[in-house]
Amino acid sequence: MQYITYGGLGERDKQLHAMEVFEAYIDIRNQLNLYHLETALNLLGHCYEMEGDYAGALHYYEWSLRCLRTNNAANWHVLRIMRLISG
Repeated sequence: MQYITYGGLGERDKQLHAMEVFEAYIDIRNQLNLYHLETALNLLGHCYEMEGDYAGALHYYEWSLRCLRTNNAANWHVLRIMRLISG
């Protein structure tokens, strides 16, 4: 949410910092404390997608799918990114 909020306010440095903090939070040490890791990974993938970094977005969406394959929005996101890349 901070990433989107700071982007809307035109605070680019704060926006990138919020993304870095979020990404650092989702590391091996904190995965044990996250109840919906797949959702957090989807959100981070969406941040990368908004940055235009489709490879980074795919990385996080695919990681999300490894956590939870069914009923996961990442299924849709991966297909959309693949269409963007191939189109």
